[in-house]
Amino acid sequence: MLTLVLEKQKESKNIVILAAIFTFVYGLYLFLDWLAHGSWNAVFSELGTGLFLVHQGFNLVIALIAASMISLSQIKLNLTKSEPKGATSIPFFSFIFGLLTFGCAPCVVTFLGAVGIAFTPIVLPFGNLPWKIILLAMMLIGFIYIIRSIDKGTCTPKTLKN
Repeated sequence: MLTLVLEKQKESKNIVILAAIFTFVYGLYLFLDWLAHGSWNAVFSELGTGLFLVHQGFNLVIALIAASMISLSQIKLNLTKSEPKGATSIPFFSFIFGLLTFGCAPCVVTFLGAVGIAFTPIVLPFGNLPWKIILLAMMLIGFIYIIRSIDKGTCTPKTLKN
């Protein structure tokens, strides 16, 4: 099943979908970086160019993994009418994790405090880079799970239209 799904990913329609999802998710993580500091001037003054590029490298990899998970699971859904469990919720969870940890923590703390939830994120060194490393590890585990779920799919594909 995985071979078939990867073959379908090469179709131009699915490449466009992958690119659109990747752009959207990368934009979300870029927005979280901006929210964490309040402005691009603050981002560069606090992180510096080198550390900013490291953060963006992590954002690119996380966005690629999230987009791949969503795209591959949607292809499997179109082929078999069954979606791997967690295929679209894991990328959504990753954004929520980013928002709560390295994103706009003051905004989230204020919002959750308004509804009676006490929450204080731990501020880590290098512009909260360890949170992104943890998120990347979680995304890799989720990606491996989705790939195995697709590979172990028990449904037979519907007739393919070329």
